[in-house]
Amino acid sequence: MAKAGMRRPDPSDPHGTESNKKQHFDKNEQGPVPEIQGKAKTGNKKAGKA
Repeated sequence: MAKAGMRRPDPSDPHGTESNKKQHFDKNEQGPVPEIQGKAKTGNKKAGKA
């Protein structure tokens, strides 16, 4: 329910992310990073320098 003094937008007007503009991003060429395995995944120690 709208609060007192707030205008009620027309439902047919575009709002939020509804638009006809497409975003042009280049495809990500990097592969996914492998997931951390074993104890390092659940522990809370800082990662060492590689």
